[in-house]
Amino acid sequence: MDLETCREHILSEDCRDFIANHVRTPFFDSITRGDYCRQEAGFDFRCVYLPRESADPVTLSKFSYNSVPKCYSPISMETLNRTGILPMQNYPTLQLKGSGVLIGFLDSGIDYTSEIFRNLDGSTRIAAIWDQTVQSGQPPEGFAYGTEFTREEIDAALSLDDPLTAVPSIDETGHGTYTASLAAGSANPAEQFLGAAPEATLAVVKLKPAKKYLRDFYFIPQNAVCYQETDLMLGLRYLNDLADRLGLPFVLCVSVGSNMGGHIATLPFPLLLEGYSTKANHITVIGAGNEADQRHHYYNEIQNTDDTKTVELRVGENVSGFSLELWTEIPNIFSISIISPSGENTSRIPFRVGAEAEIDFLFERTRVSVDYRLLVERTSSELILFRFDAPAPGIWRIVVEPLTVIDGRFHMWLPQSAFLSGEVYFLESNPYYTLTNPSSASTPITVAYYDGGSDGIAQSSGRGYTRTERIKPDIAAPGIQITGALPGGRFAARSGSCAAAAITAGAAALMLEWLIYHENVPGIDSFQLKSLLILGAVRPRIMEYPNREWGYGQLNLYNTFEVMRQL
Repeated sequence: MDLETCREHILSEDCRDFIANHVRTPFFDSITRGDYCRQEAGFDFRCVYLPRESADPVTLSKFSYNSVPKCYSPISMETLNRTGILPMQNYPTLQLKGSGVLIGFLDSGIDYTSEIFRNLDGSTRIAAIWDQTVQSGQPPEGFAYGTEFTREEIDAALSLDDPLTAVPSIDETGHGTYTASLAAGSANPAEQFLGAAPEATLAVVKLKPAKKYLRDFYFIPQNAVCYQETDLMLGLRYLNDLADRLGLPFVLCVSVGSNMGGHIATLPFPLLLEGYSTKANHITVIGAGNEADQRHHYYNEIQNTDDTKTVELRVGENVSGFSLELWTEIPNIFSISIISPSGENTSRIPFRVGAEAEIDFLFERTRVSVDYRLLVERTSSELILFRFDAPAPGIWRIVVEPLTVIDGRFHMWLPQSAFLSGEVYFLESNPYYTLTNPSSASTPITVAYYDGGSDGIAQSSGRGYTRTERIKPDIAAPGIQITGALPGGRFAARSGSCAAAAITAGAAALMLEWLIYHENVPGIDSFQLKSLLILGAVRPRIMEYPNREWGYGQLNLYNTFEVMRQL
């Protein structure tokens, strides 16, 4: 398929987007053999764009769970002293500033005109921007949509009275600019601001919004900031390819998250992150998310085949719909029944693998679809996917019944707050296992966040462990009321997981600079660099480590160097 037609399919609401690899359903396999638009994402993953008439309706019986792109949202909006970064920037024999290291961002874009992203001579520190939303220019080589703006084009634009006439890439929400400023912003003495790696080179992917049909499938409000998995995967490939082309060590800062998936990093995007993070000098840092206090996670254990558990779900007024996932490890196999607020009972919905049941609640005028999936790709799990369409307000009850039981453990997750159109929460929620996807991935560095003023963990900070009890998060960094840059030369204090991830990404860049350029280490992977940060983490003696809130303790780069010096 030619480039222009492929671009049209990627952008068109008349096409459906899917993720393909060697594991796929017979139907999906048969229709992807035609001449359709494809984009390679790396590690045997590709994004496929099919005409609506060939793909609709999008159901899990036709397409596997992992092939339907999931949706991600931004993980929200004196610090450098607390993390031991400032002493390393100023240490006389080191002067680490991130020079010679590339830091990449998948986000809402960047205000490239800001002084904090420029060198002293006014030239840009940004190696390239791939703006997926601008279609007027040339896309990056090997990609079919968006526009790539090179360093030379950005510098030429900065010499104009109106740079946007030449490089029309803007950051509407400010999330990307804020995150990039904390990781790699230059000093602004008037605002008493300094980023963690102020001499690092930057690379930015501005993600395009998710398509309307995906928002509708997951009942995501149209005004929510929402990115789809295919664009994240292609952006990830672009940034890694750019780092290889420039010959620079690379740190990726991931500040988006989702509650979709089994919280064990088996969706395509985290699997791709795992693959790229195993490459030498390619380090990934991910924020743990902001879901711990949102009451969107439920956990329980069924004791035996005669036991059942009733899950109570509060739904507020004017909720248009929502999705809900139940996960358990086989050989546990569960089925469910649903009781509406008025008492209408479905009785047990028969367990039929690959079949979708649709239930109409007449009194509530609510439709609920239930899909049982056994052996979800790359897992040994059962998934029960619920989709509530126009749910009536009140208390909904889901009765979980065992068909077979081993340990009886199961989890349920609602979407993150940004993807709900109103009040939806579990009455008996559990704050643990609330790391947003992809932060449960094993290889990257997963960062929780705390209040640097009180030294207490943030109430919202995602908590571990993963569903299979892998230790996550790895470390914690400040994330409450952190001052950063916004578009238009403004500065503001924000809180959230993205701040901690950005600060840690900058710290990782300083470590790479020291190891590669000062110590002449030829290569280091994410596990090794993560281990160094864990060695230097500050661990107050009032609690045991690792734990679900802090991981192995508070990030402190200076302490990492002190520990290494003593080894």
